[in-house]
Amino acid sequence: MNIFLVEDEYWALAELVELFKVYEPEHKVYAFDNGEDAMLAADTIHPHLVLTDINMPGMDGLSLAERLNQKDASIKKIIVSVHDQFEYARKGMIFGVADFLVKPVKKEMLYKAVNQMLEQLTHEAKQSEEWLHGSLAQMLLTPDQLVHPKLRRFYSEVYYMVLIHLDEGATCRSWKETGWDLVKLKKALIEGSAAEIHGVELDCRQRVFLVAETQMREEDVQKHVVSLFEQLLHPAHHVHIAFTKKPASQSLYDSVSRLHQQLKDWRLFGMPSLVFSKESKTDADLTGAWDRVRVLETHYKKGELAKGKAALQCLLKELRHKEVTRRQLALFAGDMLFSLKFNKYGTRSGSVGVRDLYEEPGLLQHISGYEELLTCLHEKIVSLYGEDELKDMSPKGLIPVLLKIIHHQYQSSLSLQQFAAEHHVSLGYLSRMFKAQTGLTFSEYLTEYRIRKAKELLSGGIERLQDVSRMVGYEDPKHFSALFKKQVGETPMMFAKKRTEK
Repeated sequence: MNIFLVEDEYWALAELVELFKVYEPEHKVYAFDNGEDAMLAADTIHPHLVLTDINMPGMDGLSLAERLNQKDASIKKIIVSVHDQFEYARKGMIFGVADFLVKPVKKEMLYKAVNQMLEQLTHEAKQSEEWLHGSLAQMLLTPDQLVHPKLRRFYSEVYYMVLIHLDEGATCRSWKETGWDLVKLKKALIEGSAAEIHGVELDCRQRVFLVAETQMREEDVQKHVVSLFEQLLHPAHHVHIAFTKKPASQSLYDSVSRLHQQLKDWRLFGMPSLVFSKESKTDADLTGAWDRVRVLETHYKKGELAKGKAALQCLLKELRHKEVTRRQLALFAGDMLFSLKFNKYGTRSGSVGVRDLYEEPGLLQHISGYEELLTCLHEKIVSLYGEDELKDMSPKGLIPVLLKIIHHQYQSSLSLQQFAAEHHVSLGYLSRMFKAQTGLTFSEYLTEYRIRKAKELLSGGIERLQDVSRMVGYEDPKHFSALFKKQVGETPMMFAKKRTEK
């Protein structure tokens, strides 16, 4: 906070400056030997607390208090005088003077009065900030116009607006886990500048920052945005930033809605994104990707699951290289699954309607990376070609059926021997075929899948070992804990604790 000391006597002012060094550097102290200079400085430096002598040539202490009160009634004022007169105190109260000290002032009394004012200022500032934060959040989230003198500038003036979005996915659930709180982000966005910045948490993943155009140049704000983007790069979580300039007389709601749409259109999948509103962008050309779809389709249809997954992995690697947006990837993945379903069912007259071939919306809603997407699409395709159990009774044709059972019934007691007996196939031959197609034995695949589901449950907030163990198919928590540690490198409880401490 800024503290003004106004005293016309040289030695008295020097003594005050020395006494107020205890408040530095947390607060900034400015000294003036007359009221006129203090009032002039108040035009560029906002004083939060003013301590002034009452008897000064020119503008006396009461006149200064009156002028400051007209400028901003929230400025706290303490008057010091050699006279203990009620009339001075009465006039001071009219002009917003909070305390009246009589010279000579004891050091303890001075500090007590100043400390009380600073505590009151801190409390009022916190209340004001909370009110403004709530009001700005309402202005950003709803089209309703709030009528208040302190909010008028957010409608009428030009502001730079920065939207920062934390990607979805199991790796990071909220900003708290990134180590970047609202204050740290605000400092990074105006580093080295005295500009006023307002930050609002829209939800656990989205934050909006506002800087008045009058306080920073656009190119400087953009440089800070780029710098912040580079600081936020992290393998465990992806951050997407969109920047625009809110025109005068446009509501915050309309501007942030435009930013949301920009981010929805151009946010990259599986990697961080930086979007400026003036940039011209086009979708990636995915024409050649359909050749890879035909290749993976051939492998999956033949029951060559390992080859099919490898072809799918190559396809996703190509999409990643092209830096495909989440929007375009969702459309492509939906079209690919539709195509595979159509080619499988299209020749069967009346067996399935076209509407049934479309994928459910929100395919990528809870997926943030290409590894997760590979697993998701592989499981969907395996399920697709494992739907007709009677289509192919060979071991190769039964593998997709077996995988589908694992994916949907992993909580149950599953037996490869029982499955082999039910389908009249050699257990040894089925085991060899399973490993040839998946790269893992039946037991290894089942354990790996169950542990992956356990990690999702632990990340989702389920903490009791017995509950997680039972939900993924293990009745013995100790056995489950040993398997989890072998797979992950740490116990389930250690894994869950790290998640909550982030």
